Amino acid sequence: MISEEEMKERREAVEYAKASVGLEGITLSQGLLEIADEYVKGNLTLEEFGRKYELALQQGL
Repeated sequence: MISEEEMKERREAVEYAKASVGLEGITLSQGLLEIADEYVKGNLTLEEFGRKYELALQQGL
């Protein structure tokens, strides 16, 4: 379990990344958003998040 502060920081980082790619015209799939949400909730470490995200992209998610 992560602290509320850590969860807030993770959520802000994810929202920033989503906005950044959105400015480039990229829309994230529901699958990628779900992986990001698991990271925000503290169910994934940053390393696990990166691996799952990369794998999802390779699979065309």
